[in-house]
Amino acid sequence: MQSRQHFQEQLHNMYQDVLRMGTLVEEALQKALTAVTNDDRTLAESVKKNDDAIDTLQFELDKRCTELIATEQPVATDLREILVAMKIASDLERIGDHARHLVRVIDELTNETFRDTIPRFREMTEMGIGMVHDSITAYVNHDAESAKMVARRDDEIDIMHRALYKELIGIIKTYPDRAEEGTALIFLNRFLERLGDHVTNMCEWIVYAKSGEHQELNKI
Repeated sequence: MQSRQHFQEQLHNMYQDVLRMGTLVEEALQKALTAVTNDDRTLAESVKKNDDAIDTLQFELDKRCTELIATEQPVATDLREILVAMKIASDLERIGDHARHLVRVIDELTNETFRDTIPRFREMTEMGIGMVHDSITAYVNHDAESAKMVARRDDEIDIMHRALYKELIGIIKTYPDRAEEGTALIFLNRFLERLGDHVTNMCEWIVYAKSGEHQELNKI
């Protein structure tokens, strides 16, 4: 009985680690967006430095989960919950990297040639932040149906991605001397589109934790 209680405490700590990671990733994306919008170089540098905290938390969570599997030998639902926590942490770490990508191109985004694209990048990032927040809420609540609804919003990010890509190509054609900066923003646009894909992956794992079946969400 005492052993089971200890195991449940460890599972609770695991959930808290995922929640903390999700919060850090949300904050990183929001700070990155604020830094770019306000051309705040100090805040941009802090986003780069704080990425280490996300990486460290993922490492600690993976370690906790590995030890749980090795010492408790969980089966069925418990094992799924542990594996899902590790998968979600991996996607969160990659999403955190996208915040760093955003501030890395602050010079290009604030350049006069591309400044008008900031609202489109802001819209995509805000959509991604909302998806991260709602997917973590679905995870904590073990809510598979909410996870499926979050995944559907990836379509909106895909639409934004395609429209922004066309806009960036048009700017590069008009100002070919700015092709290098434009290419960097095309990559950023792709990174933000991938953010939606990572959240969709998270939602698929939330559904798997609940049902035991892996479903591909939002796939055509």
